Amino acid sequence: MIQTHKLQASPNKVILPTSLLAYYQQNRFNPVPIAVEDQGTWKSHFGKRRNLYERHLGIPLSLLSGRSVLEFGCNSGENALVLASVGANLTLVEPNEQVLPRLKALFKNFGLEKRIVALVQETMESFEFKKLYDVVLAEGFLYMLPNRDQMVQEISRSMRSGGLAVISFGDRYGCLLEMTKRMILWRACQLGKIDDVHSQASLELARRLYGEDFAKLNASRPFEVWWKDALVNPFVRSATRWGYPELLALVERAGCEFYSSSPKWTSIDHFTWYKNVPDRKTRHQGILDNWSRIFPFFLTGLPPSSGRIEPATSEVIDSVAELTAQILRYTTTLNSSIDSVVYPSVLDECFDESKDFRLLHFNREMKSLYKTARSCQLDDLISAYHDTKYVRNLWGAPYHYICFSKLA
Repeated sequence: MIQTHKLQASPNKVILPTSLLAYYQQNRFNPVPIAVEDQGTWKSHFGKRRNLYERHLGIPLSLLSGRSVLEFGCNSGENALVLASVGANLTLVEPNEQVLPRLKALFKNFGLEKRIVALVQETMESFEFKKLYDVVLAEGFLYMLPNRDQMVQEISRSMRSGGLAVISFGDRYGCLLEMTKRMILWRACQLGKIDDVHSQASLELARRLYGEDFAKLNASRPFEVWWKDALVNPFVRSATRWGYPELLALVERAGCEFYSSSPKWTSIDHFTWYKNVPDRKTRHQGILDNWSRIFPFFLTGLPPSSGRIEPATSEVIDSVAELTAQILRYTTTLNSSIDSVVYPSVLDECFDESKDFRLLHFNREMKSLYKTARSCQLDDLISAYHDTKYVRNLWGAPYHYICFSKLA
């Protein structure tokens, strides 16, 4: 396996990939492998994608029949198969040549080759937008590109009026728990004298920490892929620069409007009369007001409790962004000290004043973990993590889909 990062300086030259694509290619792994050839797996996968499109994003699959769909980063095509099976006409853009043989074989096995209008081996940046599409998709990678903001503009320009775009992103606030798990693994590797975080020893340590809990998730990818893609990925730094405040501003500048999201967290359109039509700016501001009121949901994944919830202050929101930035510096910089990662007092105070007992216990566990991370004993850190109740069983809301529509 290619070594892409070291915890400690080494006399040997470290081979660093230049991009996320290069990281996948050098390590020769598929970030989302799904064995849809098995009938049971296909049925399960179809059900999950239908649930995403229809129940969360509000896009009935039947309406995609005969529609032109442009998908960037289609990987080996498992998700595209779902769209092809309901009659969508696909233009697929995928730069990683390693996954293309599987994509072609899947479509042939399912008898859906004719649904592929074009299969283009290019990056999103190099793709030439020559026509307009009903639906544009960019799932699993867009938020990691250095020119991500510009790409949102390109997506908008490629959409027909009234068309829809669906992108996914790692939320800069919702990733707190996943980043905490990343920090704990890196600290555990330091304490365990494991210099290479990409080694088999690191993987086994990650299994010791998180394997049992990960097995309980309804995840589509194996533990090793999650470890490689989230816990030791050297490009995860760029994955935490988007949140809803930034994205809604981008969508607005692109001449588009928020349509839906997954998870379904905003209640902006609930209990309102359809004839009351707010303008785009008013609606987007209402969404952001709603977002600040349920901010703890993004950090924990816990649905808001009943009763009035005070909006998170800008100081609390900024403290979470700074904490994830500290963790990313610690886990992407050689010889970083755990002392550079500090659980913010303003976040502690916010949770400590909560009337939700779940948030109170979550906060106490987080403070204890961050304190124990400064310990010099590996077993103490592992025990502290395994002794938690909420942190172990919560994963936050790190990964989101947002659908936006192009205004006429």
